[in-house]
Amino acid sequence: MTVDDLHKRLDALSERITDMEARLKERSSWHDGHRLTSGELDARYRYLKSKLDGEVKAIEAHGHHVSDLEVSVRKWIDVLDMNTE
Repeated sequence: MTVDDLHKRLDALSERITDMEARLKERSSWHDGHRLTSGELDARYRYLKSKLDGEVKAIEAHGHHVSDLEVSVRKWIDVLDMNTE
């Protein structure tokens, strides 16, 4: 192994370390989903509400009625879907 090979390997390792440090720093600024800010909660609620409203409109456009219970179940399923993404 030559000195140039060692320098190339060390440079590659240094690049990977720098990249991982940047990723860790970015990740530490994220919220883990259990400690959402009020703005994040509001945005998530508005997204889920609009998605649910669209689903209900599509179902009712075909002549089917959507009960309050079904709306509640769909809300619950949407929350589960958001947690697994």
